Amino acid sequence: MKNIRLTHILAVTFVLLLTSCSSSSSSDGFETGTDTIQLSSSATTIDLGGTFTFTVKDDHNSDVTSQAVFYIDNNAISGNTFTPNAAGTYTVSAKYANITSQSILLTVNETATLSSIILSSNKNELILGETATLSVFGNEGTDFTSSATFYVNGTQIPGNSYTPSARGTDVVTATYDTFTSNELTLVTGFTQKVLIEDYTGAWCGWCPRVAYGIEQVENQTNNVVIAAIHRGNSSGDYYDPYNYPAESLESFINLQGYPTAKINRLTTWNYPEPDNVSQVLGYANGANTTGLAVSSTLTGTTLDITVKINFLGNALNGEKLVVYILENGLVLNQTNYTQYYGGVSVIQNFVHNNVLRQVPTDIFGDAITAAELDATTNNYVKSFNTTLTTNIENTANLSLAVFVVSSSGNVINVQSAAVGENKDFD
Repeated sequence: MKNIRLTHILAVTFVLLLTSCSSSSSSDGFETGTDTIQLSSSATTIDLGGTFTFTVKDDHNSDVTSQAVFYIDNNAISGNTFTPNAAGTYTVSAKYANITSQSILLTVNETATLSSIILSSNKNELILGETATLSVFGNEGTDFTSSATFYVNGTQIPGNSYTPSARGTDVVTATYDTFTSNELTLVTGFTQKVLIEDYTGAWCGWCPRVAYGIEQVENQTNNVVIAAIHRGNSSGDYYDPYNYPAESLESFINLQGYPTAKINRLTTWNYPEPDNVSQVLGYANGANTTGLAVSSTLTGTTLDITVKINFLGNALNGEKLVVYILENGLVLNQTNYTQYYGGVSVIQNFVHNNVLRQVPTDIFGDAITAAELDATTNNYVKSFNTTLTTNIENTANLSLAVFVVSSSGNVINVQSAAVGENKDFD
């Protein structure tokens, strides 16, 4: 499938002409996919009681360990570490974006004498309400879980399971006989959500492919927030009345064509997007130490927004807040070159949702400052008073997407709410 690049024509007033839609393939040098991944291990031979740590890099030498799934003897494990509880040989492999790595053979040597105990948990990062199940093994492989005593922050707990009652960090230890285990840190944080920014246009025939992929993601998780950034002109072949002037953002991500879908602003959703739903879902799992809450009130055309941000006590490190005002239910015919939506050339009365209409902050975010910290709640509070633009069609269909970006521009976490809704931390 041919990838068609952008050209820009300068004029006194902003006019952005596009040569055509892009299918996001790489035939013209626009590479968005990953073909191979390389698995490595911190060691290939250890004594019983030791731990293997695995790393995965893609064929662009980018570290994708956090998005990969690791398999020991074809059984998926949690995280990227493996502490065997029996001597022998094991085969490890990894998968990322439906790509399987090479296999590595691991050897674990027998040790006969108990000299230490190893504490582990099925979850090291939890969402409030989740339970961690704790285990203790001797360095020689014996399971001492049922005989061990477990402590959270120095206080003994019953059994070997722990359900935190508040967000934060807990230190877990265990004892057996005269042995004390390693310390294990459990973090109870906020729900990890993922932002998809869909660069699209009603004139763009390949863009329904991404729209269909987004629908598949939404069918599998509620932890996704969509922002459709429409591009186009007020008339002509590239007509789209919902155009948002996002040239600076497109330059930042080095946009090559439409459609382009970005995960958490900086990661390209691999083509073809409907076949790579798992890539997005990989970003919407587990817990995050950054959480957001948002509330708003609309009086006439005046929108008051309050955002609360909590970093679980971590110090500020250049984070910024971005606020998007989105509109749903915008009806406009959509050009279609794809097999999706019945394969018709024009999708009549296509409903465009999550359309970016207004950005009360800088599009790259407003700095979060120490002066905005509420010492009582430990939340950073930012408020905005915005007059809505006249091109918004129905204020009843407005929603908000609020997200924190790192100093490099990557989205750390995101929250969404309808205008008028009070959305708490989750």
